[in-house]
Amino acid sequence: MKQQISIEDLGREVSHVKKRNPMLKDDAAFVLWFLQAYLVDSEETGKIALTGIKGDKSIDALVIDHQNELVNIVQGKFRGSKVHSEKRNDVLALADLSMLPSFSDVEMESFYSGMDPNARQKLDEAIKCIHKKHYGLALYYATTGKCSKGIVQEAETRARSAGRNVDIHILDHNYLMVLYGDYLSDAAPPVHTVALRLISDGPIQHTGVIKRFDTEKEIESWVLTARGRDIAEMFSKEGRRLFARNIRGYLGSTEINASMGRTVDNEPLNFWYYNNGITIVCDNARLESQSGEEVLIIDGAQVINGQQTTRTLYEHKSKSTDVRVLVKVIRIPRASGQEEEYDKLVNSIVRATNWQNRISPYDLVSNDHVQVFLEKELRKIGYQYIRKKMTRSEARAHLGSQGYFQVDKLQLAQAVAGCLFDPAVVRKGKEGLFEDRYYGSVFSSRSVSFYLAKYWLMKQVQGALRGYPERAYAKWLILRYAWSQLQNDINAGQKEKRFRYACEHRDVALYALADYLDTISKAALKFFRLNRGTGARAVDVSTFFKRTKLDKNFEEFWTSSQNPYSEKAQRQLDRFRTELQETETE
Repeated sequence: MKQQISIEDLGREVSHVKKRNPMLKDDAAFVLWFLQAYLVDSEETGKIALTGIKGDKSIDALVIDHQNELVNIVQGKFRGSKVHSEKRNDVLALADLSMLPSFSDVEMESFYSGMDPNARQKLDEAIKCIHKKHYGLALYYATTGKCSKGIVQEAETRARSAGRNVDIHILDHNYLMVLYGDYLSDAAPPVHTVALRLISDGPIQHTGVIKRFDTEKEIESWVLTARGRDIAEMFSKEGRRLFARNIRGYLGSTEINASMGRTVDNEPLNFWYYNNGITIVCDNARLESQSGEEVLIIDGAQVINGQQTTRTLYEHKSKSTDVRVLVKVIRIPRASGQEEEYDKLVNSIVRATNWQNRISPYDLVSNDHVQVFLEKELRKIGYQYIRKKMTRSEARAHLGSQGYFQVDKLQLAQAVAGCLFDPAVVRKGKEGLFEDRYYGSVFSSRSVSFYLAKYWLMKQVQGALRGYPERAYAKWLILRYAWSQLQNDINAGQKEKRFRYACEHRDVALYALADYLDTISKAALKFFRLNRGTGARAVDVSTFFKRTKLDKNFEEFWTSSQNPYSEKAQRQLDRFRTELQETETE
């Protein structure tokens, strides 16, 4: 069961922001977190958007979004609890900023009086963008408190009275808890608005949109035909954020994707018949008429089925003008405290609609909180954790930089299970480690050292066995035994850091470890030959190392007189411990 999030959890997140930026007070640290979760792509970008600590005139942050031609102004209030009710004057002061673009020079100078110079410079640039480039204006009042419907309605009325392209958003406790859940799930910043035009031209006739409303669950759905070019443009504008709730990344040049590409190029009018279409879940959607066309406006769009279709259309964008795509849009109500129900429904839709590429337990946990946590924490220390199936090149592009150690979720699960479980469990297959009976034990920790110590030991075992096919069958038994002997030397704290550093930099301490693991592998084969049976009952090496409870039997063998390798292994182990202790980390 997913743990319910609370204002205290968000408070701890704000405390982490303050710890990294000690000059910020609570409200400013909260605004910086909100910027990352809602508007910008990094903490550094968010810090640039902050406007100062005094004379801000209800402007805590200002973001000029040139791509979407929008000026965003943020006012943030971090309250101790959701019980706090926002004051009418505070909210309306933000709404009154909708009139700023209409101010005369004299009024503008009066407004600038006493304002922080940094805020003034940012606002001056924003006003120029609104006047000269016709940018829109979006006002955000973000609070962990609550705001009455009457005040919200009054603020919206004032903003609309500006008579120009202005939106105001009052985001209170309930919405911020949902946003924080998205942030933890790596689905933030959200995709704010995309527009899909309903097809009304061409040689094939379309009759508009099918709309369905579930009165019991309050789920609203639309089914329509969209232009392939619009789908390609949607990805061009929003990028990978569209797929944050998708359980997979881009799979690259698969036969299915190549076939789709050929259809786009050679049979665009038949694409609608051949393709399963795209499924989008969203926070809100509405039909509007724009320039004589019916348009479905979608807020918070997430493509949960059809990523390969979307990416293929983007790659063949020049040929996608005549392509038509079946699109299903599902608006699922969300509220704080209902995250588990929402995730269950989304996962069920994913499982039901993604049938062209098999869905496995590995896929279904891709957006689990612990997986997102590991991705974020490992990135801080130079690792890219690949929690979704995707090509390696796609993973590198997703990170946007080189020099990171890439760790796949399958590898990490094998490492943990190989150290802690009966070796027979791991030999049954890595996909099975993501089934309910094992998953909670494999991914039980929120400490990256718990995982990295086991991961690097597995890598050292694999290196020691390279070139010895017969020994490779004993890999998980060797890892299990090596971990039982080494865990106190490499598992946590400074010891884990030394071991990790040695592995990352191929330190000389690893030579002794390689000798030690080589000796264990020789002992494992000796153990096999003594216990494989004789005559017709003898089993081969592959079958033998699939047996259960071999780790217990091997430990008994290790201390017996039948093992000729124990003393040599002990000397190698002692040497490794000494050399690791002398390893200096940067």
